[in-house]
Amino acid sequence: MDNLSIFGTEDSPRVYFDAENGMLEITGRSLPENINVFYHPIIDWALQYIKNPKPKTKIDFKLEYLNSASSKKILELLVILKQLLAMGYELEINWFHKFEDEDMFEEGKDFETMTKLEFDYYEM
Repeated sequence: MDNLSIFGTEDSPRVYFDAENGMLEITGRSLPENINVFYHPIIDWALQYIKNPKPKTKIDFKLEYLNSASSKKILELLVILKQLLAMGYELEINWFHKFEDEDMFEEGKDFETMTKLEFDYYEM
């Protein structure tokens, strides 16, 4: 399976999914003009990845900001990857937020509650 790399812009995050090492990273601000066009390859990649995953998958979210449309797509991504646990694979989710950015910290907590996945939180 190929890796997925999307360069970030002022309004869209940098995305790097490394299939060989089971590492996913989404970094930056997420408020792309066309949410479906931007997140389509990300969702497709995740759907393909879960067909032949690594024993452990690690996701690093290093988002500075995300709008409500992006939140829905991140939730969709997490629901897809949550299937790995039911299949007997390991899933590590790291949520990075700026020091004292309570909104982004709470965003991670909301995802954790909605998906019933365990997140680790780090200040950056």
